[in-house]
Amino acid sequence: MSHTPVIDSLAFARAGNRCSGTIQGERLTRLDDSLVDHAGEVRYELRGMLWDEKPALELKIEGWLMVRCLRCLGPMRWPVQIENRVRLARDDADLDVADEEGVDAIPASQELDVSELVEDELLLQWPIAPRHDIDAGAAGMAGAAGMAECNARLTAGDTKAIHPFAALEKLSLRRGGTEQGNQD
Repeated sequence: MSHTPVIDSLAFARAGNRCSGTIQGERLTRLDDSLVDHAGEVRYELRGMLWDEKPALELKIEGWLMVRCLRCLGPMRWPVQIENRVRLARDDADLDVADEEGVDAIPASQELDVSELVEDELLLQWPIAPRHDIDAGAAGMAGAAGMAECNARLTAGDTKAIHPFAALEKLSLRRGGTEQGNQD
């Protein structure tokens, strides 16, 4: 298990320091309810800098995590690709200025846990309704694989096009309904 650093954010930014590492899915405890399992990992790179002469952090996160597709309810590998820059605010007044300027800001900390910063960024970018990509024309093989995954789960061999209520139709048929509607 890798160790994630704790930094003095202002000193880190002013010195232009860098750190990087990998966080396994099992260590992202605030995402437990959103993950199908703890498979996956994210790699991060954190760089301190001055942005408009103010201390800031630039964070890049890449990797993948296992989420649930809301179309077929099966597991889905969610690719993570995040880049964000945040200004470090010394107090509430700095936070207000950043907000007025439309700039992301976080409170500066002498003990900023980098893994918590990474997890915060993942939570902010979390997909509202993750689904397999079924647009094969736009996504090539990834789209075709997503379509195949959802087709296999929803149509169980039927080659009809998937629509959002395909699973509901199957439930209706199991309860004695017909193709035209439920006879209850």
